Amino acid sequence: MKILLEGNISSISFPNLVQLLRMEQKTVKLELTRVEVSQSAEMYFLKGNLKSATVNAIRGDDAMFRITTWWTTGDFKVLEVSDDEVPDANVSRPIDFLLIEAMRRMDEDQAFHGLLPDLTSALSFTQEALEAFEWDRSEPPEWIPHWLRRLPRSFSVAQLFDLSELGHQETCNSLKALLYTNGVFAHTGDDDPAYKPIERTRFDSFALIVMEFVGYDVARNLVETSVQEMGIVDMENLTFGQMVDLSDRLGMAISRMVGFDQGQDAMRKLRARITSLL
Repeated sequence: MKILLEGNISSISFPNLVQLLRMEQKTVKLELTRVEVSQSAEMYFLKGNLKSATVNAIRGDDAMFRITTWWTTGDFKVLEVSDDEVPDANVSRPIDFLLIEAMRRMDEDQAFHGLLPDLTSALSFTQEALEAFEWDRSEPPEWIPHWLRRLPRSFSVAQLFDLSELGHQETCNSLKALLYTNGVFAHTGDDDPAYKPIERTRFDSFALIVMEFVGYDVARNLVETSVQEMGIVDMENLTFGQMVDLSDRLGMAISRMVGFDQGQDAMRKLRARITSLL
């Protein structure tokens, strides 16, 4: 496929990008990727009209709401396709309506999105929630949704979306309920002296996995310490060997902190993530 345009939606917002494609009346495929959280999305336009949208397991209108309200950054490619390559339509309403409705929802949930502005935003279950969920029981209470119990103690918005068995709006409502009932709390950095707003995709990618095993409070410091010990200055230009070494170092640290099996599991996840960062 011929690439017509590529870049990052942090430079041109997603709504502006799709409006440009609509006005150009091209038949194209738009690909979006967020490698640090293993997220991908694709949309097909037929002569400027949006026909299909997919992000992970979400399709159609819900996919457009997910992207418009949560993707603040991400690489994109616009690829030329033929009419025959456009899949069957799964979007039920015009692109203008979907964008306006997404913006309306964001305005209504301004406080909510202020706490959790992006897919990489981090949350942790409160101790009260862990006790109420009886987290360590092999047969947990029936009232806890299965997909919710699959989340680690600390998790990202992207992980919640990946594991949720609900639609987009229902998932957001569940997250709001958890926040407002003190089931989870968001890590904004405002009250955390150890928080460092490091805008490095690969750093975040490693930290988000480590967070699953040791919690948010220590994950970023653990990755930062390992990076410093290895003498790494620029996370974005790591070699494959350096990323493997960093993964192994973090896995061994997790083994010492929470157990050998968890450390091995972390190492496998970290090594798997390397392939998406190359």
